[in-house]
Amino acid sequence: MVKAIFDIAVALLLGLAAVGSGVGDGLVMSKYVEGVSRQPEARGTIFASALLGVALVEAFPVIALAFGIIMLFTQGAL
Repeated sequence: MVKAIFDIAVALLLGLAAVGSGVGDGLVMSKYVEGVSRQPEARGTIFASALLGVALVEAFPVIALAFGIIMLFTQGAL
């Protein structure tokens, strides 16, 4: 029973992290397009900031994956 609960928790953790990351990437890139359409001459600076934002947003699912793996391999040991 405990294994099933941990499996469901890991599935929810990874699924919600993926959804959140997708939404976050969409928001960052939509603001990038808005910024470039308003100030085309600042494209390089805005792109660097957008790339940093996407990298930070994408770090969240990687961290969630690490927590999920830890949860799967240490079931009941906590």
